Amino acid sequence: MSLFSKNETGKPCQACGHETTPQDPAVRTKDSNARIHKSHTTTPGNGFFGAKTKR
Repeated sequence: MSLFSKNETGKPCQACGHETTPQDPAVRTKDSNARIHKSHTTTPGNGFFGAKTKR
């Protein structure tokens, strides 16, 4: 079992399915461990707004 790589650029976001980019990198949520775009945690009105992340 591999650990979460800090560089997951290009892997799909588990919230929207689009690839992560250097401009919108992947983060892991603390509660569900989902790999999502960082922007999902800072955009009001979506299900991950304000979510705590592991990095």
